[in-house]
Amino acid sequence: MIPSEKRMKSRHRERDYFKRPRSTQALIPVDMVYPDGMFLSNGGIYSKSYRFSDINYGIADEPEQLEIVKQMRDLLKSCTQNEVSQITMVNRHINRELLDKLQYADRGDGLDDLRHEMNEILESQAGRGNGIMQELYFTMSVCKSTPKEAQIHFDRAGNEMKLKFAGVGSRLTPIELSERLRILHDFYRPGDEDYWHFDPEENRKSGQSFKDSIAPMSFLPSPTYSKIGERFVRVLAMTSAPSYVDTKLLTDLLGLDMEMVLSINFLPVPMDEAVKLHHRKLDSLEASSLQTQHKQLQRMHIAAPEPFHYRQERKGITDNLDDLMNRDQIMVITTITVAHMADSLERLDLDTKLIRDMARGKSCELNTCTEQQLDALNTVLPYGLDRICMDRSLTSESLAAYVPFKAEEICDPTGVLYGQNAATRNLVVVDRLAKSSGNGFVLGMTGGGKSFFCKEELVSLRLKYPPDKADFLILDPEQEWAKIADELGGEVYHVGQDSINPFDLELDMSEKSPLAYKTEFITTFCEKVSEGHGLDAQTKSLIDRAVRAVYKDFLKSRGRQNPPLLGDFRAVLQKMEHGKAKDLALSLERFVDGALNTFSKPTNIDSGNSLICYSLSGLRDQMKPIGTLITLDHLLGRVMRNYKQGKITFVYADEFALLFQDEDTGKFFSNLWRRIRKYNGYCTGATQNTEEVLESESGRSMLANTDFVVMLNQSPTNAERLAELYKITENQEKYFKDVQPGHGLIKMGGVLIPFVNTVPRETKLYRLLSTNPREGKWD
Repeated sequence: MIPSEKRMKSRHRERDYFKRPRSTQALIPVDMVYPDGMFLSNGGIYSKSYRFSDINYGIADEPEQLEIVKQMRDLLKSCTQNEVSQITMVNRHINRELLDKLQYADRGDGLDDLRHEMNEILESQAGRGNGIMQELYFTMSVCKSTPKEAQIHFDRAGNEMKLKFAGVGSRLTPIELSERLRILHDFYRPGDEDYWHFDPEENRKSGQSFKDSIAPMSFLPSPTYSKIGERFVRVLAMTSAPSYVDTKLLTDLLGLDMEMVLSINFLPVPMDEAVKLHHRKLDSLEASSLQTQHKQLQRMHIAAPEPFHYRQERKGITDNLDDLMNRDQIMVITTITVAHMADSLERLDLDTKLIRDMARGKSCELNTCTEQQLDALNTVLPYGLDRICMDRSLTSESLAAYVPFKAEEICDPTGVLYGQNAATRNLVVVDRLAKSSGNGFVLGMTGGGKSFFCKEELVSLRLKYPPDKADFLILDPEQEWAKIADELGGEVYHVGQDSINPFDLELDMSEKSPLAYKTEFITTFCEKVSEGHGLDAQTKSLIDRAVRAVYKDFLKSRGRQNPPLLGDFRAVLQKMEHGKAKDLALSLERFVDGALNTFSKPTNIDSGNSLICYSLSGLRDQMKPIGTLITLDHLLGRVMRNYKQGKITFVYADEFALLFQDEDTGKFFSNLWRRIRKYNGYCTGATQNTEEVLESESGRSMLANTDFVVMLNQSPTNAERLAELYKITENQEKYFKDVQPGHGLIKMGGVLIPFVNTVPRETKLYRLLSTNPREGKWD
C-alpha cells in the first residue's frame, strides 16, 4: 500500500469507522457546517460541493467525444494530490410538485378546454420518457487545521476547477449551505421534497442541530441493504474493470428507469509514489516469474516458456509506467459506488440484478457492499469521503473514460412545455423570461412546423399569463394568425384599412432626448414617402425642426394631450420658408388628403385588448414598406406603455425575412429587436427563408447574438450555414436536417437540445394550430 492510500485510510476510514449510530442524526458523517456550504467531517476533513452542468456528449461526433475525454483527463490531473475528490451523479424522478407547477389552472375565461388539453399533453409526454432528472456534483475534500485554511484552499482550487470544467464545456458553480443540505434532505426523506425548510438563524436560536432538518425519520440497517423511511436502498461497489472501459458504461447505468446515486471517489497520487509502486510490482512479478520457471525447470529438466498471465501482467504494468513517465498522466486511487432505491425489497433485488448484468456486459463487476452498507452510503453521497476498502488504481486516462456526461437538459420550473428531449425523452421546459435575452427565432422550411411551433408557444403563454400581466402582439403578413387570435379573444387589425397614427409616442422621460427615436423614425418615413431618393443633410435638419415643433405642446403636457397627426406635421413644413420643406410637404399631400390617407387619422385600435394581430396582407405593394414601418413603430410604443404598467409583452413577427427585403424596414426591425428587451418585451421572429436572413448583415447579426433559436427542418445549404454560425457538429446537425415536422434543435444560450414535439390530431388544440388543409400535415 502506498503512503497516499495509508494516509487516506487513516483520515477517512478509521475514526468512528465501526461505531454503531444510536440515532438517525448520527448517520450523517458531518460534525459542523459553514454558511458557504463547507462541511467538517471526521474531526479534520473539510469538504465543499459544486454543481456542474451536463454537455451533449452522447450526441457529439467521435472526434469531439475523444477531445472531451482528453479534457477530462486534464481536469482530473488538476485535482489536489493526496486528497479525495468526488464526482456524483444523482438520478431522481421528476417530482409531482414540478408537474403541478407546469399545469394550467382553470380561470373561467372560456379557454379552460384548451388548458385541459395542454395538461393532458404534459402528463402524456412526462410519462413517455423515463421521467428522470439528472443532477451532477463535484466535491472536493481536504485536511486542514482550521476552517480559514480550508476556505482559502477551496477559493483557489475552486477557481482552477471552474476553468477546467469550462474547457470541457461545462459550468461549475459552488453550492451554498441550504442547497447542499437540501440534496441530502431529498435523499434521506423521499416524498418530503416539497417540505424542505432550513433557516440557520432559526436553528441557532432554537438550539437545534442542522442534522434535524435532513436526518431520515427512520433507518433500518441490514447486511445487504438499508431501509430509509419507506424506501429500500442498496449500495454496490465496482470490484473489477478492464484497463480501458467502454465510455458508455455510466451513460447506460444512468439511463435506467430508477432513482440512483453514482459516485466516483478518487485520490490523485504523487508521481514519485506511483513510479515506486509500479517498480515494486515489476520486481515482485519478475521474482514470481523466475520462481515459477525455476520450479518448472527442476520438474521437467527443460526450460519452459514464461506463463502467459505473467507476460500479460508485465505488459499492463510497463504500459502504465510508460503512461506515467512519458505520456504526462497520473495515477489515481479510485472507488466507484452506486446506490439505487426502490419501494419494495423485491423491486430492489430485480434492479440490483439489472445493474450488475449491465456492468458485466461492459466487462465490469459491481458487487453489494455486504456488512458495510452505512459506510458505503456515506461514500456514495456527496460528502467527499471514502469509507470502504474497494480501491482500484487507474491512470488518469483510464479514469477519464468514465465520462460523467450524457446530454444537456432544460427543465425550468417556471417555463412552458416545448416537447421532449430527442436524446433522453425527458421534458423540455423553457422560461424565456428567466434568460438574459428572451428574444428568439424559429427557423424552418415550409412544412417543418414553424408556424405550428410559434402558435403553440403563443397559446401556452396566453394560458399561463392573465390579460393584466402580459400582452401579445402579432405581425401577420399572410393572414395566418386571425383564427387563433379570434379563438384566444384577441382583435385582428387590418393595416391599411384601419388607421395607425405614425406620430403616436410613448414618452420615456428617463431618456435624455425623448424625441430622438421618434425623429429617426419620422426621417425614415419621409425617405419612404420620397420613394427612396434619399434625403440630404438640410432636409433631415428641417424634419428634426418640424418634429420638435409639432411635439412641443405634447411634451409640455408630458404626454397627456393627444399626439399630433401627419397633417399637423405637414402644416409645420408648409409654414417653413425653405424650398425643401415645401417640397417634402408636397410629397406628403397624398398621404394626408389624397388616396393614401390611411395613416393620417388617429389610431383606432382597441388598446384594452391584450392580444392584437396586425394583418399586413391588405397593404398594396407601394404601401407595404411604409405600412410595415408604421406598424413596427406602433408595436414598440405599445411595448413601452406596457412596461410603464408593469406588463410583459410578447411580440411575434411571422415571415420576418420579408422585413429585410426593404433595407430601411430591416434596419428598423433590427433596432426594435435590440430596444424591446429594455422594456420587458420578448420578440420571436419566424421564417422559412433562413438564407435571406443569413445574407442580410442585420439579420445575420441578430441571429448570431440571439440566445433562443429553434431550428426545425432545414435545407442542406441552410443547415450547413447554421451549423457554421452556431458551431453545431455533424452529429447534432442531423436533428434539423431531413426530419419530420415538430423535430428540431433548440439553442438556448450555449446549450443545444434536440427535441420532438407532437400534438394529438384529434384535439381542439391541433385544429386551432394547424393551417394546412390536408389532414395529417403541419403547415
